[in-house]
Amino acid sequence: MSVPKQRQKAQILRLPASSVVRGWLGAGWRDYCANPLRSLLFGTSLFALGWGAVLGLYQLNLGWMILPAAAGAMMLGPLATVDLYRHSRRRAGLGGGGIAAPRQIFLVGVVMMVLALMWVRAATLLFAVFFGLRPFAGFPETLTTLLNTPQGIALLVVGSLVGGLFAALGFAISAFSFPMLVHRDIGGFSAMALSFNATLRNFRLTVLWGGTVTALIGVSLLTGLVGLILAFPLLGYATWHSYADLFESDTDAL
Repeated sequence: MSVPKQRQKAQILRLPASSVVRGWLGAGWRDYCANPLRSLLFGTSLFALGWGAVLGLYQLNLGWMILPAAAGAMMLGPLATVDLYRHSRRRAGLGGGGIAAPRQIFLVGVVMMVLALMWVRAATLLFAVFFGLRPFAGFPETLTTLLNTPQGIALLVVGSLVGGLFAALGFAISAFSFPMLVHRDIGGFSAMALSFNATLRNFRLTVLWGGTVTALIGVSLLTGLVGLILAFPLLGYATWHSYADLFESDTDAL
């Protein structure tokens, strides 16, 4: 790795974490504007898919799973934006539009799906522990119960802690592994290990980045998923730039 790239990496990490994250979002926004139709189509498709999943859960009388399923879906976000990484990479001049390790991306995707299903299962068990095996009363009624009863508040606290652990692990192993596998032909487990190591070695920066991602997705949920049309492609593009800054500036550093 050349000295200029090492200096570039050092300069990035000397900046305040907030400045680095703003830089990633700014680069992601420029990619969004450079591919407006593709970006809008991607975001709109995700919006439609999200509402399709919500309506499907209602039809199956599984409305209580909406929030756990939304949290689980966040773990699959980096997989869903693989196509966007290719366009950001091409605009950055780091390669063409191909994917270096498609089979390994599939492998890591399976790992993330298993992790998401484990979280949904854990949420199901927590609900049963606090409320017993009783019929689902409907999403509005259950939400009222969660916010106005001691058992509901306890479930929210415990569920948030458990869900936070799942989310932290999912973020650590996937935040950089998916864009890495788009760019490098390496093993999926190696990519996850490198992503986890990068998260630990740049802890303050990656915590702020993870918090920013969570906040934008949270706002999107509060807008009835409409915000996903803008936020999800933006985060996809920005994720590529986060990977490129931390890895492609100095591949021996992490």
